[in-house]
Amino acid sequence: MKNILQALLFTLFIFSLSNAQIVILDDFETGAGHFNVQTDYSGSTVGILGTQPTLDSSTAAFGTKSIRIELIDNPGQAVDWACRFLSGIGSPASNVNMAPNGWTGYWLKTNRSWVRTAPIIDAPQTGEDGDTAVVIGDDQWHLYQWNLGLDGQPYWKGWATGNDTISDDPTPTYDGIWFFAPDGSDTTVIYLDQVTWNPDGELPVELVSFNASVDKNTINLRWITSTELNNSGFEVERRTANSSYKKIAFVQGKGTTTQSNGYTYSDVVNQTGIYIYRLKQVDLDGTFEYSNEIMVNVIALPGQYALAQNYPNPFNPTTSIEYVIPQAGFVNLSVFNLLGERVAELVNEIMESGNHTIVFDASRLSSGTYIYTLSVNGNVVTKKITLIK
Repeated sequence: MKNILQALLFTLFIFSLSNAQIVILDDFETGAGHFNVQTDYSGSTVGILGTQPTLDSSTAAFGTKSIRIELIDNPGQAVDWACRFLSGIGSPASNVNMAPNGWTGYWLKTNRSWVRTAPIIDAPQTGEDGDTAVVIGDDQWHLYQWNLGLDGQPYWKGWATGNDTISDDPTPTYDGIWFFAPDGSDTTVIYLDQVTWNPDGELPVELVSFNASVDKNTINLRWITSTELNNSGFEVERRTANSSYKKIAFVQGKGTTTQSNGYTYSDVVNQTGIYIYRLKQVDLDGTFEYSNEIMVNVIALPGQYALAQNYPNPFNPTTSIEYVIPQAGFVNLSVFNLLGERVAELVNEIMESGNHTIVFDASRLSSGTYIYTLSVNGNVVTKKITLIK
């Protein structure tokens, strides 16, 4: 499963550029690619109100930017809606030419599970069409790709007019991308990135997320793949700030599949501190690649009272403070200056057991070093905090 690790975004982007057969049609880093940011959808709207697509820096599958497309169901038209995001303006000659083979695809992210999508491949003297794919509405990036196929292969729908398939036409062009949704849909926000064509095979990126959560001293790892190719599985590796990586588990992969799959692994640790994890994805032939690293901070073991270092630190003017109490009790969390004077009282009430987080706003205080103290059930924990304005 070569180049699986979507988290290695920059490395993979360079790989794609250096791999001659893969053509990146638009990565939306500059807004100057084949897919123009337009004020409308060339009239290709039914039952929706379109807004202008915009370059967006808040999320990206690759690089730092994607395209944000917002679609609003038109209450005046009781029909299912469809629109296309065009790859060029004017005649098909303004679109990008492709050969009638290979794979094409793009990355989408949305939290609307009813959306359908398809590339629009245009051929002279015929219609335009493409097999629709169901979009995964989990607010994660997913790769959607299509085999352009050969005659007699069930990978692609026939043209809207005539019986031609893509392979019958010597120079099909990439006209745009369809989005479909049912009547009555609420506002639908879609992020689009990395429109790609590979004339020789599948698009290579498959891992779409890798994250962790902490529950006391249990670290729960979760990762998702959009597709897998010859995937034997994942070695889970862990290290601390002062140690090297060690394999702690192996999670079986799905082999080869075009379905999205989720994986989990729970690691129980016996010391507080920072733990760093990565995945080593192993192919059936023994080749492997590493994911990005993720870091978690275990601030308390079961039965311990704990006060975490504030984050960020230094800060200006707000910071978060997390604490853990194994039993319910009367909690006082206060901030003192170096003279021992109380300058802020953040918590002074009975609290249930568990993890708690509070935001400290020091906008009225002067720059300097302060002390924050947790007192509960006879236990006192103190740490330093630094305010820089």
